[in-house]
Amino acid sequence: MESDSTDTIQSAHLRNLRDEEVGTRYRILNYYLPLFQDFCKSRELFPHQVRVLDCGCGGGASVEYLANAGFQALGIDIAQFRRDQWKQRERAPRVTFVQADAVNLPFADKAFDIVLSSGMLEHIGVDEEYAPKYRIRPLPDQSQRRKAFLSECLRVLRPQGVLYVDHPNGSFPVDFWHNDYRSRPRVHWPSEKFLPTFREVESLARSVDPRCTIEAVSPAGRFTFRRSQRRWYGKVLSAPVEFYFGLLRHRPFSMLARSVANPYLVIRIARTA
Repeated sequence: MESDSTDTIQSAHLRNLRDEEVGTRYRILNYYLPLFQDFCKSRELFPHQVRVLDCGCGGGASVEYLANAGFQALGIDIAQFRRDQWKQRERAPRVTFVQADAVNLPFADKAFDIVLSSGMLEHIGVDEEYAPKYRIRPLPDQSQRRKAFLSECLRVLRPQGVLYVDHPNGSFPVDFWHNDYRSRPRVHWPSEKFLPTFREVESLARSVDPRCTIEAVSPAGRFTFRRSQRRWYGKVLSAPVEFYFGLLRHRPFSMLARSVANPYLVIRIARTA
């Protein structure tokens, strides 16, 4: 019986790694790459002139895809097992990986034009347990750690550079992304102090750089809905949710992108100087 349970968990883990690879490809090529190309056009730069840092790059697929599009791409992650996933990718041109802690980046000031961090901020300043149930415990210095992370991201960002931080919305009551091996959605209680809200990120970023501009943008086009479509609610709701995300691109609906009505935050923080 125990062996069957272990096999189930291992099978779910392998499936999640495959989902991560597919999701990363979709997220970069369909969502972030067009934004980064617009960044180049607005500044009259070619991609090879633009340095991009992915904080918490996981298996490194994002770095490879950005490098293939011509950008100077560098990824960091602190997890030891990611090193094995990087071995093939780091042979590609314009690709660099560094094992490092995002709250203490080993880079000079103003080293990057764009900094990206997807689905990582919520994991800073918490202890997580995945089995047998998913549990989160905030650390006493959570706020300081998250501020240190944003401070480091802004420190290595050049003037006129852009930081993108995305994660599930702490104001939204359901968390579809963090759960045990069964991948079931769970109720997210604000008392968990786990998922950041827009207001939290805005407050921390302004405490680091009061002059930065901060906005929530629509996540339309970011998701494949691959995991959710394995369940009945995903099959039913994926198309309406993507339609709703599309509305968030346009006024007056765009104001909802930062609100409780948006389950996933994509926050753009720009340095003015």
